[in-house]
Amino acid sequence: MNTVPDKKEHQAEPAAVSKAEDTLAQARARRLAALQAAEGLWKDRTDISKDGVKAQEQLRDEWR
Repeated sequence: MNTVPDKKEHQAEPAAVSKAEDTLAQARARRLAALQAAEGLWKDRTDISKDGVKAQEQLRDEWR
């Protein structure tokens, strides 16, 4: 058993971290794009309240 770290193993870690960070950044970018596409989706609806709490209460009242 060797206690000295292998230089080759140590050099491979930053590349793996970088790849993971790239994947995370891509996932965040996809989520942001989806949220931006959905922003204002119901803004012109007249059949629901503009107040989010009232709109949710109306939806819940339909279930009761």
